[in-house]
Amino acid sequence: MEYLTNLAAAVAGDVWNTIVHNWPYLLLSVVVASVVQVYLNPDRLSTWLRRRTWIAVVGAVALGALTPFCSCGTTAVVLGALASSVPWAPVVAFMASSPLTSPQEFVLSVGLFGPGFAVTYFAAAIGVGLLGGLAAWWLEGHGYLAGQTRVAAPKPVPAEGGCCPEPTGTPAAPTGGTRLLTVLESPVRAVASPTKPAQLVRALGENAKKLAYFFLAFATLGYLLIRILPGELLTGLLGDGNPVWSVPLAAVLGIPVYLNTDASLPLVAGLMDGGMSPGAAIAFLITGAGTSIGSISGMLVIARWRVVALVIATLFVTAIATGWLAGLWL
Repeated sequence: MEYLTNLAAAVAGDVWNTIVHNWPYLLLSVVVASVVQVYLNPDRLSTWLRRRTWIAVVGAVALGALTPFCSCGTTAVVLGALASSVPWAPVVAFMASSPLTSPQEFVLSVGLFGPGFAVTYFAAAIGVGLLGGLAAWWLEGHGYLAGQTRVAAPKPVPAEGGCCPEPTGTPAAPTGGTRLLTVLESPVRAVASPTKPAQLVRALGENAKKLAYFFLAFATLGYLLIRILPGELLTGLLGDGNPVWSVPLAAVLGIPVYLNTDASLPLVAGLMDGGMSPGAAIAFLITGAGTSIGSISGMLVIARWRVVALVIATLFVTAIATGWLAGLWL
């Protein structure tokens, strides 16, 4: 009983120190996410993907890196792009880069890991998008991605199918003494939508609540693992002493362990305090963010397995390469 009490007190102290150190970044990340969420229109942003292929690839990577889209938001934007017959290159670039980073995540990463780590991870997210777009452009040019979309443009419904077309022109005058009964529907009263400031206040509350929940829960989990697991285990498997295998191992672990950004950033911060190397941490975050349950579900709504495999392979290769290179300067 005394051991559990001391363990709980130690973990609570670690979590409190993390909050004291990072609360300005947490607050700023909530504000940035809420402002972008309210004042940027996803419908307009989706038109960036309709340009020429390589302009669209660069625009898709910028869109994925600079907007706080979750997996559902990613799905909505890409669905709109596919409905407009956009090539696969910008779509894959967006699907690969969008779940990895965003402005508020960059701000939070600076507070948790330092500017060097945050810039490296942000650059890796851009590299993932460009590499995925290049691979998709080559594969599509050789016909390997034909028929991989699950989304088709809507087809017009013929009049014979039972649906009556909208009346056009002036209705013909009745003949043969027949009268036409005209039914007038009462006008529908429009309901005023909330103003932008009201939407911003609501978004601030929702984003703050979500971030606080995930941050507290998984920061606690991360420091609990540090306190329970032997330090030499993390140092031996994921530390700097094993640079060759720690990065691929972290990339593999990121696939089942990663849940979402708000949860995994404090979790990785706690693991790094226990001996996880920066390169392994970056590999974990890259594969985890791009292959989370929400991301894979969103991709499968949009595309078939060949495109999904392309995105996952791009994430895995980029994660390992970035993790190995990051060990040279972090």
